[in-house]
Amino acid sequence: MLIDPYFIVMSTIRHLILITAACATSAFAAYPTFNTTTPNGGQRGTEVKLTVTGAQLADFESMIFFSPGFTQKSVDKVEANKVQLTIGIAPDVPPGNHLMRIRTKSGMSHARQFFVGIFPNVDEKEPNSDFESPQVIQLNQTVEGVVQNEDVDYYRVSLKKGQRLSVEVDGLRLGYTVFDPFLAIIDKDRFEKVISDDTILHRQDGYCSYVAEEDGDYTVMIRESSYRGGGNSYYRLSVGSFRRPDVVYPAGGKIGSKTKVRYIERDSSFEEEVQLPTDIDPDYMLFSKSQEPAPSGNPFRLVNYDNVLEAEPNDEQAKASVAPGSPIALNGIIEKPGDVDFFKVPLKKGMTLEVQAFAQSLGSPLDSVVNIYNEKGGSISGNDDGGGRRRLDSKFKIAIPADGDYFVRVADHLERGGANYVYRLELIAAEPEVFFASPQYSVNDNNYRQFIAVPKGGRYATLVNVSRNNVGGDFKFDVQNMPQGVKLLTEMAPKDLGSVPLLFEATADAPLGHQVVPISLNAVDPNTKTRGKLRQEFDIVRNGNVVYYTQIEDRLPVAVVEEAPYSLEIVKPAVPLVTNGILELKVVSKRKEGFKAPIRVLMIWKPNGVSALGEQTIAEGQNECVFQLDANGGTPAGSWNFTVMGEADAGQGRIYNASPFTAVVTAPAYINAPAIPLVAVEQGKEAVMVAKLEQLLPFDGEATAQVLGVPDTIPIEPAKITKDTKEVSFKVITNDKSPIGKQANLFVRVDVPVKGTNATTIHRIALGSILRIDAPRKVVAPPPAAPVLAANKPKEAPKPAAPAAPKVLSRLEQLRLEAAGTKK
Repeated sequence: MLIDPYFIVMSTIRHLILITAACATSAFAAYPTFNTTTPNGGQRGTEVKLTVTGAQLADFESMIFFSPGFTQKSVDKVEANKVQLTIGIAPDVPPGNHLMRIRTKSGMSHARQFFVGIFPNVDEKEPNSDFESPQVIQLNQTVEGVVQNEDVDYYRVSLKKGQRLSVEVDGLRLGYTVFDPFLAIIDKDRFEKVISDDTILHRQDGYCSYVAEEDGDYTVMIRESSYRGGGNSYYRLSVGSFRRPDVVYPAGGKIGSKTKVRYIERDSSFEEEVQLPTDIDPDYMLFSKSQEPAPSGNPFRLVNYDNVLEAEPNDEQAKASVAPGSPIALNGIIEKPGDVDFFKVPLKKGMTLEVQAFAQSLGSPLDSVVNIYNEKGGSISGNDDGGGRRRLDSKFKIAIPADGDYFVRVADHLERGGANYVYRLELIAAEPEVFFASPQYSVNDNNYRQFIAVPKGGRYATLVNVSRNNVGGDFKFDVQNMPQGVKLLTEMAPKDLGSVPLLFEATADAPLGHQVVPISLNAVDPNTKTRGKLRQEFDIVRNGNVVYYTQIEDRLPVAVVEEAPYSLEIVKPAVPLVTNGILELKVVSKRKEGFKAPIRVLMIWKPNGVSALGEQTIAEGQNECVFQLDANGGTPAGSWNFTVMGEADAGQGRIYNASPFTAVVTAPAYINAPAIPLVAVEQGKEAVMVAKLEQLLPFDGEATAQVLGVPDTIPIEPAKITKDTKEVSFKVITNDKSPIGKQANLFVRVDVPVKGTNATTIHRIALGSILRIDAPRKVVAPPPAAPVLAANKPKEAPKPAAPAAPKVLSRLEQLRLEAAGTKK
């Protein structure tokens, strides 16, 4: 299954698809699409001629880079579906994948990856599909190529005896399709010296190294593992003399410290002392300083607590390596099959400990199984594969039952082991934390509507869910470095709300442009030091339900685009929405001349206790729609900012614009009533339903009450009530068309007038009332009267019964009779 690159990549809330501007013509522009880049990467410290393809690119303005060190040098050629430009990559840009977007005057694309390498690029040159006629390249180059269906590409290099040849491929990671490359290093006699299909570190993307046993030519082969391929099976093949470690040990360290690490390869290793950065970076990669570094780094955990390294022998509880207590990181290697490691850690009663293993997520083949025991060897807790992300790493929480020493056991699930079976086990007490992110709006696509696109003079809205762990109180949003003329209208994330709408607004004269914006949550209480962070996860490579690569972003790309061809506004309700009541919320649109397309109107957010349909449609050429808000009995009283967002297709893509905030008030009900007891009536007759009222708040004038939930063939007359009414009766009229049986889930609608307005609040009371219509009773006819006989009529004597017909005997019976007569 191919993954459309348009949907593949992501960035924090990021997928800023931008709104387009109408230009007094019959068509309106829309946000651009971003399909491919050529090349897919470039060498750091150089300028790269870049071609990007997609759609709606005619008004191209700029690339958006999420990493520092990239610059747009020039725009060389612009076409509707292709742009050629020159970008600069600074020498200090880290190797690996970096996100970029296309920004036009009318929008912004989804993000795509661009790979930064340490080697210069070389283009694949066909024909190179025969071992005897390969493409000749030099060491320390990166080949940009593509594997077509049943294609095999060969590259030849010359080596001296003892010289290292390493190859690494970026295929799946480019994000075009689920491409599974296969690599081999082949000698002159066509013997495969080393091969690589999948790796723990890079999943389907392989790497391998070989030290030449003699002088001569060696060939690097790349193909799709099943001899498939296609026009989008692109690859970047790095060929050089670099060292390619599988994993490092220890695989993490304390920020700001100097740490000795060992780079572990398939058949060798080497050590270095590294100076760790002073800030925590969840995506930090370690590159060798003393050896020729690999094109990609090794994941390395940065934390603010210390390491403990295992001290062998520690394969039983009595010989456990000693740790000082949490927070701590336990590090070790399951060095041989059947090996286990123990650590002793003192813990306190009442602690909630988070235990997380890092092994496969760092490039180790270990399938960790972690168990915790008390001093007597009793099992307290454990886990096998709780880490998720298609990695077999352990993760669990444990409540410590008593003070004392506890023993942590680490093993491989299949009792395997080896020099690269590295693990890192982080034990920390549950800490206060706050995170927020937008929900996934579409099944199997967490990129849809994940963008901030603000049209000039308009708005853009999205929802964020706020997750808290051991922290309460109100938080305030903090955004930095917004584009000129743009502001965030949402101020607070209240303590009692699990989600809030973010509404961005741009002035009518805001210049077109963009910024990658840091956004966070700061506690209103100065004594609360926890800072809330954006943690938006996007799929980079996905195939149906299988997610291969994701990326988490903590910044928003925010852009100003041209004015949208329509605007939306919520009509402010004249009355509150009461508990167990409903309220009609009208949305009106204003269209620019020539724009008549239907507008899909999305309800962004609702407060606790309020429900509504997620969307309505303003039909083509029409200007309004209505949402019905439904409040349950637990809806809190308050004033809430509502916004809706429009999505329209003007013929060239989606166009977004949101309404300003409009306050909707929720309030306690004026009146209530329990369900009306079952009322039974015979079809064709009349009955009375009586609701006993509970007056909660006084109101002026008369309210209208009506039983709802029955078909039109059961007329029920409405009634009038006042603030003094204790019970209300409803006359039920049935006829031969009234359906027989129960009419369940009935309720009484009461329209209560609100003082100072001409409107009413709609209440729903007596919820769950039942009316039963029985079939008409059948009329039983009396038995017929006995006939009267004349007095002088003589009684007739009964006639004698006719003689019975003789029984016909069977032949056997006849013979028996004859025999009996002979005896006589």
